[in-house]
Amino acid sequence: MTESRIHHASFSVERGYRSPRERVWAAFTDAASRRRWLVESDGWTVHAYDPPREVKPGAVETSRFSPPGADIEITNDTTYLDVEPAARLIFAYAMTMGGAPLSSSLSTVEFFDEGAGTRLVLTEQGAYHDGNVAGREEGTRELFEALAKELAEA
Repeated sequence: MTESRIHHASFSVERGYRSPRERVWAAFTDAASRRRWLVESDGWTVHAYDPPREVKPGAVETSRFSPPGADIEITNDTTYLDVEPAARLIFAYAMTMGGAPLSSSLSTVEFFDEGAGTRLVLTEQGAYHDGNVAGREEGTRELFEALAKELAEA
C-alpha cells in the first residue's frame, strides 16, 4: 500500500467586481456562464461537463478536463450544500488527477454589496493529497480573474 501524506489547510480569496451582486451570482450559477469561466478558461480541454439544472442544496456538478498541453485528466465532483440566492453558496468538492485523489474541500462563497458592485469572498478548507495548497489558492485567484472576463470587467 502506498502511503500518502494529507495536508490540511484553509485559505480565503477576495475580489471586487463592478457588476451588481445579482449579475455576479448569475455568472456563478448559470451553467453556460459557469462552463465558460470555470471549466474552459485559458485553453483547458473539457472532456465532460454535467452541471445541475438548478443550483440548490443536494445538486451535483461533475466535470472532467485537462490543462493546456497536458495529457492527464482531472475530475471535479461538486455537491451543493447550502444556497442563499445572491448571498452565499456552500459546496463540497473532490478532485482527482490521473485517477488518483487530489483533494477534498469545503468552500463557502459569499456575495456582498460593495457600492454599486460586488465583493466576492471564497473561503476553502481542504485536505490536499499533493500538499499544493498555494497552487490551489493561486488557481482560485485565476478563476476569479476568468470570472471578471466573463463579466466583461477585465
